[in-house]
Amino acid sequence: MSNARTLILVRHGSAERALPGMPDEERSLTPDGQAALRAPGGFARSFSLVEEEARSRAVIWASPALRAQQTAQAVAETIGQRPIDALPCLFEQDADAFLDALHATDAECVVAVGHIPFMERVTEHLCGATLSFSPGAVACLRLDGALAPCESDLLWFVQGSGC
Repeated sequence: MSNARTLILVRHGSAERALPGMPDEERSLTPDGQAALRAPGGFARSFSLVEEEARSRAVIWASPALRAQQTAQAVAETIGQRPIDALPCLFEQDADAFLDALHATDAECVVAVGHIPFMERVTEHLCGATLSFSPGAVACLRLDGALAPCESDLLWFVQGSGC
């Protein structure tokens, strides 16, 4: 059973389009996308909704893709610098491996930075909410200890800037 009580799902910010021959993992955030995450209406607003104690103890997991790592760094700048753990399952969109990682952690608060449609599918699986994550969107869930389908609660959702 997981001890993680809060899960914060973050879609990476607005990324550059893939160029011919460019691996998807190497796509970077656009300058506008980076600025939107760091703007007063970006992560500062979203993460102000998280209790101070949860923010201070949160662990950050991110897809190994460059755009997700850059977004995770913007999260860390907002909530306080800490290590960012790369979880391949977030890039691979492997929900079973992600849920296994949630079960295995003793963290009280996990911030997970990834991609769509994965973030939308995990939210729907855990709490039954159908959300559309734009770039930089953030959802906060209170987890059911067993991570059973539709048993967690959606506490809040902040749509991203879309930049």
